[in-house]
Amino acid sequence: MTLQSRLEASSGPFRQPAYRYEMIDGLRGIAAAAVVAHHLGIAPVGHAAVMLFFVISGYCIAAAAETGRQRGMGFGTFMWRRARRIFPPYLLALAFFALTRLVKLVATGSNGFSHSWLDWLQNLTLTQWLTLLWHPVADAPQNPTLFVAAFWSLNYEEQFYLVMAGLLALSLWRRMPMWPAVLVLAFAGLVWNLVIPEGWITGFFLEYWVHFALGALLFYALCLAPSRSFRSVFVMSVLSLGAYSAVRLLLFPSSVPGPRVYGEFVVACVFTLFLYSMRPLSAAVSRAWIWRPVAGLGAIAYSLYLVHQFNLTLVLELTRPLEACVIGSVRQAVMLALEIALAGLFWYFCERPFLNRPWQKSAPPPAPVVNAPEQAHIYTH
Repeated sequence: MTLQSRLEASSGPFRQPAYRYEMIDGLRGIAAAAVVAHHLGIAPVGHAAVMLFFVISGYCIAAAAETGRQRGMGFGTFMWRRARRIFPPYLLALAFFALTRLVKLVATGSNGFSHSWLDWLQNLTLTQWLTLLWHPVADAPQNPTLFVAAFWSLNYEEQFYLVMAGLLALSLWRRMPMWPAVLVLAFAGLVWNLVIPEGWITGFFLEYWVHFALGALLFYALCLAPSRSFRSVFVMSVLSLGAYSAVRLLLFPSSVPGPRVYGEFVVACVFTLFLYSMRPLSAAVSRAWIWRPVAGLGAIAYSLYLVHQFNLTLVLELTRPLEACVIGSVRQAVMLALEIALAGLFWYFCERPFLNRPWQKSAPPPAPVVNAPEQAHIYTH
């Protein structure tokens, strides 16, 4: 059966899909911990870790969109579930940010509320990137409208959701699969990255669509196109992009577009190939006792990403007494543990209540569902 026929067949009656990639939750947690380690000054790996997030997002959002397509979920329902999952914890994190600014104002007199109404509106809606369309910057975290620099990646994530929701609606309307559109946008994003000069970040989703598409196409290759030929083409394409980027990075570091783009491509391609090769071992690794803490970290990864920057000063002050009596690595481990503990509290009270429940399209009253399969577990990224 061809890829096209497999994808077309998937729009029929819902079958419980094998989309679950058990290790991804834990890998997301490792990436979040790497971002925290970067901001704590432990290791400069934060930007590379965000590239892992984009690849993981591609896999998870494509899986959610394909499940929605099989179940007839439209644009509105898909986006509502995504917004309900992402925005309440994010808005509560902004409230926490405002509280910390209030404490800082009282303690030091430094006013952290001196932002325009437009800045507040853009931060509340994750549309800070719109400012960059007219005022590009060298790096996305340099966006002057961001209240929290770490939230720059969420601007792209929101656009990824919107684009995939649009492709979902188009797929249902035209009765066509989504992967060709994802692939076409990947080529457009590749051209964008290779043509736009270094230091010209506009916040538009195409700038990081290649990284996202690597994860999405990985999902299609592993779950909807198990033929060896399609998988071989996918692997060779990722290898070629990664190898080309590595050569350009090593031999021509000052060339256009520059080391940032090629470095990101290398990280994203290597991680995609890692995910591809580890898929057969995913279930076994996830059942190992040593992986359980990693999986637990993955469960709170979004909360850890949201609140860790607010807590940097608090964590540094709490661990300052250790500075004189223990080696630096011990203090760093304690700081990271405190960040994780605070994120766990935030997850329990501010993220867990908004986790999506399995969705199933309501059946007409005259046709009750008999022996309906149990909802497959899909990541609520």
